Amino acid sequence: MIKDKITRQEGGEKSTNLQGQSIVINQGISYKDAKEIATDVFKSNYLELSSKAAATARERAEELIDDFLKEVKGRNPEAIKTMEDPGMQHAIFLAQKDYARIGDKNLSDMLVDILVDRASQTERNLIQIVLDESLNIVPKLTNSQLDTLTVAFILKYSRNHNVNNLNTFKKYLISHLKPFTSSLSKENSLYQHLEFTGCVSVSIGSSNIENILSQTYKGIFCKGFTEEEFDMQEGNFEKFKPLLVPCLQDKTKYQLNAIDDDTLDQKAKQLKLTDFDIITLKPFLNSHQMNGKELKDIIIDQGKFMNTLFDVWDNSSLKSITLTSVGIAIAQANLRRKTGITVDLGIWIK
Repeated sequence: MIKDKITRQEGGEKSTNLQGQSIVINQGISYKDAKEIATDVFKSNYLELSSKAAATARERAEELIDDFLKEVKGRNPEAIKTMEDPGMQHAIFLAQKDYARIGDKNLSDMLVDILVDRASQTERNLIQIVLDESLNIVPKLTNSQLDTLTVAFILKYSRNHNVNNLNTFKKYLISHLKPFTSSLSKENSLYQHLEFTGCVSVSIGSSNIENILSQTYKGIFCKGFTEEEFDMQEGNFEKFKPLLVPCLQDKTKYQLNAIDDDTLDQKAKQLKLTDFDIITLKPFLNSHQMNGKELKDIIIDQGKFMNTLFDVWDNSSLKSITLTSVGIAIAQANLRRKTGITVDLGIWIK
């Protein structure tokens, strides 16, 4: 016996009728559509090459877009919609063109990372402009220069809120700095080129690592004070006792339970201390620090790789560079590429 399926549809004026065994309605752009868009743009705009070179270029271009779509899907699926935007298509084409030309996988990873951030910017703003410029600059940099930017960014522009003792401090140095120290260079041309590309400015002034870390993580490097010393200067040990803990460096003494000035302000306000009380407490965080040699010794003791960092820092222009917005964007992309650590670019670029 044959059973025929009879289907019937009726629709009003200006309606849309759909009929079939299986219907999929996709409102918006799919990942397949996105890949086709990027591939078509690349084919339409890339230079004509010999058959072998053209095949290699297409292969690299498709590899980059596959990696990009995979990263977008994992980090921000909604960003796939920006593939219909001419500005985003142009950004992807530039990345494909440079990777097709150079073929370095590290470069591809950097470009993909920046593209994913770029796809998240749906409106024209400073972050979008900086990311577009970063796509132009990254192909002009070596891995050593990328790592140089990242080291400067970590030390001069960031603070890890998980650091609260020597153990977490050591883990922080290993996770955030160690991956970038082996490629650092003292060559002046490296820093001249970074300045030429607009990633940094090199000034006459300089800063040293021990001072930077001691200011960022003051609580780690406090030598402590006795109850008597506190009473002599402040006069009310018991009042402030909730803010005091045994000193990390000397258990016979005390220190403030704060890693830096901001943390002290927050904790003091939670205890409803007055502004005058906070001003009174600040010297106990700032004037009981290790000296330069003590600081350097304890920092180097956290890992041999710090010897390399100190050597390059003290004997090159690394200690004198200031990152531009593009330098910061590239540095954070390189940080994520090599460690998986993600930071919010919007903190530095607004």
